[in-house]
Amino acid sequence: MKNKEHDPHFKIFHELMSFRVQEILLVSSPYDAYILEEDGSMASRIINEYHGLNLSRPPRITRADNAEQALELLKKHHFDLVVTMAHLNGMAGCEFAIKIRERHSDIPVILLTHSVRDAINQTAFPQKPCFDNSYTWCCDSSIMLALVKNAEDQRNVDHDTEKAMVRVILLVEDSPLHRSILLPMLYEELVQQTLAVLDEGLNEQHRLLKMRARPKILTAASYEEALALFRRYRPYIFSVMSDGRFPKNGEESASAGYELLSEIRSQVPDLPLLMLSSEADNRKLAHQIPAVFTQK
Repeated sequence: MKNKEHDPHFKIFHELMSFRVQEILLVSSPYDAYILEEDGSMASRIINEYHGLNLSRPPRITRADNAEQALELLKKHHFDLVVTMAHLNGMAGCEFAIKIRERHSDIPVILLTHSVRDAINQTAFPQKPCFDNSYTWCCDSSIMLALVKNAEDQRNVDHDTEKAMVRVILLVEDSPLHRSILLPMLYEELVQQTLAVLDEGLNEQHRLLKMRARPKILTAASYEEALALFRRYRPYIFSVMSDGRFPKNGEESASAGYELLSEIRSQVPDLPLLMLSSEADNRKLAHQIPAVFTQK
């Protein structure tokens, strides 16, 4: 039997997902930390999420009580990802994120809030965003797994698409709340579907390696951002999921989803398209594209 370790086709999987989030700095006030830990240890729940989906090496979380302590930790230790709450005892989350960018421009900074209002207030300037992405805590630790995997996808997508033609799913959603609900579901389904099609004869190490070739998920929060991502990764995109209403030309547009999916349909007639909307009237528009419609 051919040794898979020396199979050139198999070896390519070693080169995928070169950026892995191993060290997370979580910045939160004692009160926010209490809320996050209310249903048990955050670290243990993330470990359980990883093991439940047969994912390797769950990240380690280091917590800071305030922005000053976090900045000191960043001087002394390496972190792959910073997750910050909106209110940090003396410094707004956006101001904190800007300070990190000035000193550590290569570290993704993610906003995690308890409410949609906090997320909107902290991300009110899309032309000059403070954060790489924003999410709303829904009392479910799966959001941590999703934001980690999405940060990895954003960093690895260029290399992995060019090296192995890894496929891309584009999710267009400007609401941190809906993004926080959809992404964990998508990642769990992706992992389960990928595991289902792997060769049963593979050992655990080889299965984990091949998992690196699962499709990437990229997110966009505006018409312009979504179209730019579609054009950049067009050869690799195999599905687009879009909200019906989101910003276009700097203003919220009720028809942005219809216009985006129509433009994509005109360029790739056979690409699977899905419109996700809480507005039932968009069902008719989706059928005109045509695209599958699902009401939120």
